[in-house]
Amino acid sequence: MEKMQSKTVYRRLFLLLVLVAGLYFLYRVRVILIPFIFASFIAYLLNPAVRFVENKKVPRNAAILVVYLVVFCLLASLTVLGVPHIMEELNKLGRAIPELMEEVQGLITDAEKRYARFVLPEGIKQVIDERITDLGTTLTDVVRGVTDTLIGVFSYLPGLIIAPLFAFYMLKDTENIKEAFTLTVPRRYRSDVTAIGRDIDEIISAFLRGHLVISFIVGILTGMGMYIVGLEFSFIIGLIAGIAELVPYLGPLITAVPAVALALLHSKKTALYAVVVILIVQQLENAVISPRILGKSMGLHPLMIIFALLAGAELLGFTGVILAVPGAAAIKVVLRYIYLKLVDEK
Repeated sequence: MEKMQSKTVYRRLFLLLVLVAGLYFLYRVRVILIPFIFASFIAYLLNPAVRFVENKKVPRNAAILVVYLVVFCLLASLTVLGVPHIMEELNKLGRAIPELMEEVQGLITDAEKRYARFVLPEGIKQVIDERITDLGTTLTDVVRGVTDTLIGVFSYLPGLIIAPLFAFYMLKDTENIKEAFTLTVPRRYRSDVTAIGRDIDEIISAFLRGHLVISFIVGILTGMGMYIVGLEFSFIIGLIAGIAELVPYLGPLITAVPAVALALLHSKKTALYAVVVILIVQQLENAVISPRILGKSMGLHPLMIIFALLAGAELLGFTGVILAVPGAAAIKVVLRYIYLKLVDEK
């Protein structure tokens, strides 16, 4: 009896070591995983449409091609309409950055002149001078950081180009992949793994598809709002808002930084209008858009979401930020299932 228990313990330890080694390997090759991660997103998003076409008595391969053709036509239309505007605004942005730096420096100089009229102790004056200098450095770094981020987003384009090919094979062999994975699980745990997989699928699919729609709506509303208040780079700000919306809680802040910085090129009043636009869109999202599209939340505490975002950014950068919340939700499903299983056994 003790010998059998020892074998069970050793087997479990071995499986744990294999799991840890596998995760470490994936971490080491995380850069080349980016196309596969994008492909998984694409397959996840398109699979319901493929099933819909397949249910019309269309073979699965043909159904995938039909869905790909529709998506390609939509993306081609958006590209023809959007890319010229993006390139034009990026060129303007490149020329405007020196002017923006001067605007920031002017704000700092104006602040120095304002407080110089007051008679202050030398120690306090020195502290204020240091803080103003730090503020100037911080604002300059923020402007450069926004530019670098925009360039960095485009560095993901090669992965996005390859990803549809990988996604095609994922969609084509979805059932085979599921079956192969199930066969790797010991027979007595297969029903548990299937149940966990079903729960994870429901919660992540709702999150991905819902947030994609919300991001699209928020991007359009933000871009339109910025255009109405007269912001020259409204198209880019709308694009940033849509992408940033994929990051829960922090999205509006990510949008506000470049929006206000670019609005300062016009005037302080335009910067104030930009903030108002972001606040209005945020209120609409919280009160109307999200409740109607997502319905219920993912059941994660805001602190847990922020921790997951920071951890994802540390491990995988921008990709980690996108994967953080679905990953945290999946871990919660697994832990909850294990907890309920243990309670039932007692």
